[in-house]
Amino acid sequence: MKNGKIALIILSKILEMPLEKYLTYINKKTSTESTAQAAAQSQYERRMAERKKNAVFAMIALREGKLTFEIPDLRLANMVRTDHKKPGDNGIVALKWINTRNGFSKHILCSLIQYQSEFWRSGKEIDLKPLTLSQFISLYPFKHLDQSRLSRLLSVLFAETPHTEVIGFRNLFPSKKRCCAYRIRAIINKDQNNTASRDTDIQNMLARQGVYLSLRTICNCRKLLGMPNYKERLSHYYGKNIRFSDYIRVSKGQFSRIPSEPGIYELSIANKVQYSNYRCDVLYIGSSKNIRKRLSNYSGSKTKNVRLKLHANGSDLFVRYFLSENHVEAEKELLKHFKKTYGELPKANKLGG
Repeated sequence: MKNGKIALIILSKILEMPLEKYLTYINKKTSTESTAQAAAQSQYERRMAERKKNAVFAMIALREGKLTFEIPDLRLANMVRTDHKKPGDNGIVALKWINTRNGFSKHILCSLIQYQSEFWRSGKEIDLKPLTLSQFISLYPFKHLDQSRLSRLLSVLFAETPHTEVIGFRNLFPSKKRCCAYRIRAIINKDQNNTASRDTDIQNMLARQGVYLSLRTICNCRKLLGMPNYKERLSHYYGKNIRFSDYIRVSKGQFSRIPSEPGIYELSIANKVQYSNYRCDVLYIGSSKNIRKRLSNYSGSKTKNVRLKLHANGSDLFVRYFLSENHVEAEKELLKHFKKTYGELPKANKLGG
């Protein structure tokens, strides 16, 4: 009984071995290797080195509309012969363990190609179907394969998709919540301006696809993949590479909070104004070698920008800034993105975009 438990523990450790470590284990436990196997192994390793990719268990391909696969390393594809060792030799047990892992791995691969066929064909995460470990065992039973062993293997198996991307087998077992999150992300990414994808809009779009989710569930799904809410996305018209400071009221007492360095800045008011596409509180986007000095020109009645005075209409101005040595180019890029989002330049800008 004790030896049986030890054997199961060792098998569990073998199932958890990363691919390279497992291949080393096979080399140690197999006393002979055919010339053909050695040649195939060497060819595979050269191919991976040329493509600068780590070894994968299998490569999935789409040929003439059919999904096929290749396990390029024969040590992972073939069953090891055990008849060349004496029955009393402890090494025969290790060979059986190798055959067990290889058999499990190939079964899992074939089953996932069948179950997630739409994903393999498109390469889009939105085409992944929900799948649990227990569901897999029920759909694709295999001798001695249980949830625990399946879970151990999934963490160390990787495949190259027909689109030359590498994916872990674990990622092919998404939860229902994660699949919903993928759909939500697809909707948000399709809305390039981030203006029509409030959670209520997303809810309606999903309903038209036959997926009915509460607003709370949609919010949780967004958070699962780190997607910001509508207001946060809308404020990102300036792109992910720019991180503005907090808002600062434009007055003499606040200028000490603004650095005397090159950068870009955005002037806004508390109330929103109407643009061609949407409403926004931004009135002006500019840049300067010394943003503190430049912004001091906007305090009180010093500003010479007639448009800014007109649209501010006596309201307090607020500024937020981003330091950049390439401030001129950054300003052009900002104005370009703003015009694309709102349909026109900021009200107080005459040129740009």
